[in-house]
Amino acid sequence: MILNPAQLMAVDTADPVTMTVDGRDCVLVRRDVYLRTHSDFDSQPWTVEEMNSLADEADEIISRGETP
Repeated sequence: MILNPAQLMAVDTADPVTMTVDGRDCVLVRRDVYLRTHSDFDSQPWTVEEMNSLADEADEIISRGETP
């Protein structure tokens, strides 16, 4: 991957670098930044209990006629 000087500077300062790869918008981040922020998010698949709880909550909202 060839980065321009501005992109290299962004990587050096741990800023995200936006780019387009094969028509897709992408963001390049340093590994240390990714690992530090990735642990803040639960990216595991939902359990059946979590999905059922969300479905129950959605059903309750719909039955009350509330909008998000």
